[in-house]
Amino acid sequence: MKVRAFHLALNNISAPPTAPTLWGHLAWWMRYSQGEEGLLAWLEAFQHDPPFLVSSAFPTGYLPRPLLPPVQVQDTLKRKKLKGLRYLSFETFARVIQEGEKALLEAPELSQDKAPRITVATQTRVGIARSTSTAQEGILFTDRVYWLGRQEWTVYVQVRKETDYLEEALRQIGTFGYGGKASVGMGRFEVVGVEEMELPEAENPTYYVTLAPTLPEGEGFFALETYWGRLGGHYAQAETPFKRPYLRAREGSLFRQTPSAKLLDVTPHPAPAEAVKVWEYLHAFPLGVRV
Repeated sequence: MKVRAFHLALNNISAPPTAPTLWGHLAWWMRYSQGEEGLLAWLEAFQHDPPFLVSSAFPTGYLPRPLLPPVQVQDTLKRKKLKGLRYLSFETFARVIQEGEKALLEAPELSQDKAPRITVATQTRVGIARSTSTAQEGILFTDRVYWLGRQEWTVYVQVRKETDYLEEALRQIGTFGYGGKASVGMGRFEVVGVEEMELPEAENPTYYVTLAPTLPEGEGFFALETYWGRLGGHYAQAETPFKRPYLRAREGSLFRQTPSAKLLDVTPHPAPAEAVKVWEYLHAFPLGVRV
């Protein structure tokens, strides 16, 4: 598949970037740069004929491990390493989607322990007194932080219509911060490169692996999670700041047929404003796989 790759330099972040949240940031960018009418036209396009599909972010040069039927391994140490393998290099991914998980037994991610890792740590912060906007004595708390180190991450976009604004939008999003805790400096990133490239796909595929969360449907191999999203932009201070929860299939899930999921209505009750709908981006980002 031909895609446009946006390479990001990330540091500490509340969670690795996912397609729905990245798309949500782009929607708010569209609202603030193009106004309400521009946003509504943009949303309408994603309901019927999306101008692009966006993936979650992955370590540069790697893709999520497809959720294929596991290969049987007798060696305990090798079996544990295999179980913890989350990302595959393009070369290994290309072999796995064509040959199955047996290709992992000879892959450098397993034999040479070369797979990228995400470090989860805690960050201690002080409480802030609202009346004085200064540190509040005796109040300390910790946040969970993902440390991504010096590893670049990449977001892939399948462009269906020309979207010249994407690079500028991502640069501005990176300046203000992605996800939670942006107000305390987390989630900042820089766009350090943009290139056109081909993602590996299997010949004569029988299934499709998704690089973005989507709704589970039909036959397949799913890794499921329940998701509670938070409202963004000026709705973050709404009476009900959380989106309606839903169940989704994570990146790496496999489907017999390309999922038809589009945008999901996750408007909370009460809505953040009169006649407002809150939408969650759940278009799959499918690559062909042989099972």
